[in-house]
Amino acid sequence: MKVIIDRDLCNTSLPFCQRCSAAFFRYPEGSDRLCILGIIDDDKETLTLEMRTDGRILEIELTDEDLDVASVEGWEALADFDPALFRSGANQRWAAIRQLPANHKIELSGM
Repeated sequence: MKVIIDRDLCNTSLPFCQRCSAAFFRYPEGSDRLCILGIIDDDKETLTLEMRTDGRILEIELTDEDLDVASVEGWEALADFDPALFRSGANQRWAAIRQLPANHKIELSGM
């Protein structure tokens, strides 16, 4: 399974984002979050995370050990960069999304 998360769709601070993503990794099929762009069945045994944030795309195929870390500490513990502590602009992005026609297509890698 591949999970695509776009942190630019949420204004929460990094500590909240970490707790939210940790809960998601513990129960990936039990939660819906605004930042999740897609959950794709990629026929792999492992979970792949594609995190879009700060103008970067972090893609990690999570080992069991990585998943254990992410389910406690969140995605940021696996990143090879320091993500922004605070976010802004999600309201403007959602306003632009509302203007899109119903039949628009979102570009998701892996599809």
